[in-house]
Amino acid sequence: MTNKDINKLADLLFDKIMERQDAFDSQYHEQVSLMMDQGYSFDGLSTEEFYIGEYARLQTILALYEDKEMYEKAAVVLKKVKDIEKKLGLNGRR
Repeated sequence: MTNKDINKLADLLFDKIMERQDAFDSQYHEQVSLMMDQGYSFDGLSTEEFYIGEYARLQTILALYEDKEMYEKAAVVLKKVKDIEKKLGLNGRR
């Protein structure tokens, strides 16, 4: 197997892992957002603290997707970022 083949395989594996992670992230984000909106807190985190952490995590994922030129996936993450910006009162940050 050549280095080119190994790199192609690594890219394919990365894409598959990120697809699965996206699905898990979406489900997690929806469930946690619902719980936070209902007043539930995680380990003493306020709603605002939770969303700030989620905002940072999604910004990191967005940067990875943009770096790998995975623009369709970046657009999905960007929508989640914008949703959190609204909840935090950060409208117009991007």
